[in-house]
Parts: sequence; structure tokens; C-alpha cells
Amino acid sequence: MNQSITTLALNLLISERLNHRIVFAGKIIEILHSGLPNMDNEEANLNKFMSVISKCTQEPTSEEREVFFTLAQYYNSKIFGQTDLSAVA
Repeated sequence: MNQSITTLALNLLISERLNHRIVFAGKIIEILHSGLPNMDNEEANLNKFMSVISKCTQEPTSEEREVFFTLAQYYNSKIFGQTDLSAVA
């Protein structure tokens, strides 16, 4: 899969339609399950991420959106090795 977790997370947060947010959340979860090599020591963070994915899927303007995106960046770097985002000016 060639989509990053952060890209999917941003799409989830800006999508106006619930069914689109559900698709983006599903893709994030699929990447997490297929991409994390050792989930044992990540259980607490992963549970928190799953919780905020659910909350932000239902209500993308929730207070959890910053936690959601921070965890999306964390797992994106853990799986894909990307440590920072680049901006085009």
C-alpha cells in the first residue's frame, strides 16, 4: 500500500462524509496491522490510537484530533521510516 498514515489521517479529518471517513480509518488500521513488526511493546499506544481513530471517524472536529494526528505521525515514521514532513513553499 503506497499511502502514508498521515495522508490518510488528514483525509479522514477533512472528509465531510462519514462513509469516506470509515474507509480512511479502515485503511489506517490495515496499514497498522500489516506494517508493525512487533506490536507487543506498542499495545498501550496502539489502543489509544484505535480509540482516537474511532472518535475522529465519528466526529472529525473532536478534541482528540490533535492526539489522533500526533499518533498518526508516530506510526507513520515507525512503519515507513519517515521522521518529518516536508512542506512545499
